[in-house]
Amino acid sequence: MAEGLVVELADEGETERLGRALAELITADTVIGLVGPLGAGKTRLTRAIAEALGVDSRAIASPTFVLHHVYEGEVLPVVHHFDAYRLRSVEEFEALGVAELFGEGGVSLVEWADRVAEVLPGATWWITLAVKAGGEGGERVATLRLPDAVCASLAAEL
Repeated sequence: MAEGLVVELADEGETERLGRALAELITADTVIGLVGPLGAGKTRLTRAIAEALGVDSRAIASPTFVLHHVYEGEVLPVVHHFDAYRLRSVEEFEALGVAELFGEGGVSLVEWADRVAEVLPGATWWITLAVKAGGEGGERVATLRLPDAVCASLAAEL
């Protein structure tokens, strides 16, 4: 895994562009852990990735109260969208059957992944989003820890 590719995002449009670029590099069984405070753009990035994978944009919602959404994709058969924010333990996350879901040929996006990091696969792609200090509007900073080849392709794309 790369040490961390840092990408400055001036607005929501750039967050969406990052999501589309990531979607081009995702392969079956990729797990993406999203980390960051409320309002950092985790769901916005997830939406952009899912849309780029052929998920109907009207179907995509924050899973905060549901914990897990399943979307049918066109590029990959399934997109799993998890939210660990309201979970009280890693065991609650495991009870969702995540171990089996991670290997069914789709992509899994886990918001608040730092809360369940110990049960995510070792090859998880980590994306940390933060509101840019002193930034105005939708300025964010994304730090991506991805496989080296993926980082190189993403850097070239962006």
